Amino acid sequence: MNISQAEWQVMRVLWAYPNSRSSEVVTRLEEDFAWKPATVKTLLNRLKGKGLIQMEKREGKFYYRAEVAEEQHLQDEWHSFFENVCQTKHGELLSSMVAEASLSASAIKDLIELLEKRLETAPSQVICACSKGQCSCHHACERK
Repeated sequence: MNISQAEWQVMRVLWAYPNSRSSEVVTRLEEDFAWKPATVKTLLNRLKGKGLIQMEKREGKFYYRAEVAEEQHLQDEWHSFFENVCQTKHGELLSSMVAEASLSASAIKDLIELLEKRLETAPSQVICACSKGQCSCHHACERK
């Protein structure tokens, strides 16, 4: 599900601080963003409309929590992203992401282990699976 950059910021607060009131979300975001409380409430309503958060009224106050786990949402996002990129470009895309990402030594070791395991069964070449005309690689042009 597509969410805006602003909605991402609100989701990050709700993932870190479940069952927050809108005023608490505003407080957590106001230092980094010049958003008025009405803006945050609009974002909360959009996220609620998308089914990504739940609102509960207790003692006259509204509390918000994420309806989807952060890990699941991130996995859905990257999966959707990779579905829209030619398979022959996945390797260079991942290389670029690793080069730019802030990674701990243990995260790098985990990646190395994963890649070594994947290397055991990796094909010598990845074949394009794009529909004709959807990418610039030569494989798409060769298919009929």
